[in-house]
Amino acid sequence: MRAESLARAPTPTSRRARSTRSKCARSRAVPNGRPVVAAPDIGARTCLVPFFQDERERAVRVGDEARARIAALGVESFVALPHEDRSDALKALRETIKRGWLTHERVGCGHASEWRDIFTAGEALIRESFPQFGETCEILPGTGWFGQESEENSIDWVIRRPEKHIVASKIHFATRLHRDPDSWTNPATKQRPRKGWPDLSMPDRDRYQYRFINVHLTTSALDPTGNAWQSPLVVMLPRDRGEREWRFTKRKLEMTADGAKDENVLSDKINIFDPKTWIIGGNRLTRAAYTKKEEPETSDDAMRGEDGLTDAEREFEFPEVVSQDEQEFVTNGALVFDSFDCWHGAAKWTDDKTFQKKLTDIDPKGRQPFHSARCSIEMRFRVRIDMGEHSEGTGVRWGPFTSAVRDGKFVSEPLRDSEATYDLDSGHIMR
Repeated sequence: MRAESLARAPTPTSRRARSTRSKCARSRAVPNGRPVVAAPDIGARTCLVPFFQDERERAVRVGDEARARIAALGVESFVALPHEDRSDALKALRETIKRGWLTHERVGCGHASEWRDIFTAGEALIRESFPQFGETCEILPGTGWFGQESEENSIDWVIRRPEKHIVASKIHFATRLHRDPDSWTNPATKQRPRKGWPDLSMPDRDRYQYRFINVHLTTSALDPTGNAWQSPLVVMLPRDRGEREWRFTKRKLEMTADGAKDENVLSDKINIFDPKTWIIGGNRLTRAAYTKKEEPETSDDAMRGEDGLTDAEREFEFPEVVSQDEQEFVTNGALVFDSFDCWHGAAKWTDDKTFQKKLTDIDPKGRQPFHSARCSIEMRFRVRIDMGEHSEGTGVRWGPFTSAVRDGKFVSEPLRDSEATYDLDSGHIMR
């Protein structure tokens, strides 16, 4: 549902957005003499942001306005928005993905070793986006929390597609704001980390801090504002330069009527009118939906209660961020962000129809569902920074997630605390 009140961007941005919508169809001359509609110069757009069971209409900054706001809030070490024209590393990464797309798109996801060149190019983009991490920081592909003997089974890159894409995908866009460790530690998730994962992926925490960086690229057509036509991934900017958590509630898993709907909407029957049924078992993400072999009952399955949950799932808690007017959001066609410290999720544009029409006048691909529906790729990295090399005043402080783990969160305690505060100079929770 729509919120009763819209959380506005500051007045200058809102004024720019309103004036842009009223006159963004400026004309310019082209060699053949026919006028075309110029791309709008806009700093913020409106989105429905997916808070739990409560979508809220919020202002989302885009383009250089978003980059300026990130700098003004001092959160440049959490999120970067590479520019499609100005970033050589982004251009190189997109070319690398383009070369391997036909081979890997139908597979859908995999370990970093299965598509090494995108992680080499992705590392260069992270170094370009976060030079403050230092030249000596290690940028490692993947999260590293499965242990060496099982690491090849991890999903370090994943292609996300609309549900009705010709190559179907069981992994849909995240439908709520989340942070990755809070979701992936869910015992119902097959890709959950191994027990004791902080020690596997974050050793020597007295000396090193760790940033879990996602490189997210929209691979379908970008609209004239440089963003996905549909379902843009929005990132909530950290609170107080990362020194304080946003308010959130902790809730338990539950099997509701809606939650019990089978997410595998695919079957082994081919329907010539339904592209989702055309490729049977060709995608690793959906292969289980087509498997005919009877699998032996697992111990977890044998211990499910009447509520459909195991004891571990029943005890599991995860956070749901609470909407607050002070929260600010950004999006871009390319996002490089700390997925463990930044809430993020797929939103929905709510721009007025006049503005939408002007975008499609500039680029008619926006009228075609195949081009306008967002397809994207995500790569996961672990950045290891030697804090002994960064004395006070260099601009590199401890990250809040590493600070939380250094004080026992996700080790002897399950989750971070709502509105917790951190001393990022010393790398600890403030008690």
